[in-house]
Parts: sequence; C-alpha cells; structure tokens
Amino acid sequence: MGRAERFEGAEFRTSSYSQPHDSYCAEVALSEAAVGVRDSKDPGGPVVAFGRESWARFIDGVAGR
Repeated sequence: MGRAERFEGAEFRTSSYSQPHDSYCAEVALSEAAVGVRDSKDPGGPVVAFGRESWARFIDGVAGR
C-alpha cells in the first residue's frame, strides 16, 4: 500500500489557527503508523507521510521543546 492510500477516507483536520480564507493552510490526518499532511486547497492532491516519531520530533521542535 502506498503512502497516499493509507489516508484514503481519513479525516483530515485543519489548524484551529487557520482562517476561512487563508491562502496557505495544511491539513493533517492520523493513521496507526503515520501522519499525513496535505494542502487544504488541493484535498485530492498528494499527501506527505511522516512516521509518528518523526512527526512528534517536528512538533517538539516547532514548539521549542
């Protein structure tokens, strides 16, 4: 199964910081083994997948931990 297929039918969520008419926004979905990120303006487009540990390190880095 390819990375994009892991997220077919998944519930993608948009950041609560996003505004209704923002031109730059990403959506995130969780699966058992990965986190998928896609462009909110192109929901049928590509999904970038990250392992859960990699995603957690990324979030910690962004949060300054």
